[in-house]
Amino acid sequence: MNSVEMLLLLIGLVAGHLVGDFLLQPKAMAIHKSDRGWKGFGWCVLHCLIYTTAVCGFIHNVVTPLVVVAIFLSHFPIDRWSLASQWLKLIRGRTFEAAYMSDSAYREFDIAFTSIVYTVVDSTWHLLFMFFGVLFVV
Repeated sequence: MNSVEMLLLLIGLVAGHLVGDFLLQPKAMAIHKSDRGWKGFGWCVLHCLIYTTAVCGFIHNVVTPLVVVAIFLSHFPIDRWSLASQWLKLIRGRTFEAAYMSDSAYREFDIAFTSIVYTVVDSTWHLLFMFFGVLFVV
């Protein structure tokens, strides 16, 4: 894969990620996909199927069964076990628990900023895992 093809792949992965993770994910799915039990598992599988379909639509020229599996499997654990939250706790970054429990005059700002930080961390993990997973199988 030459550098132009790699750049086009990256652009397609980013576009597919934005569509699959933001435009096609309703609130209930976002909230319940990491719930314990079969209900949470079902929500997460459904989300990952929709996400994988969206991403594949943007990179259709390189889609193979292995690419589909790589996209699905790179997304599932991050969402199922809220790995962005786990990462932020590990590095002692911003967490929703701390933001909600804050008694600061800027509590609302802290909650909003934590949401942005979480979204960036989550998207970064998704894009890194997916990019290297797809590169591995292409």
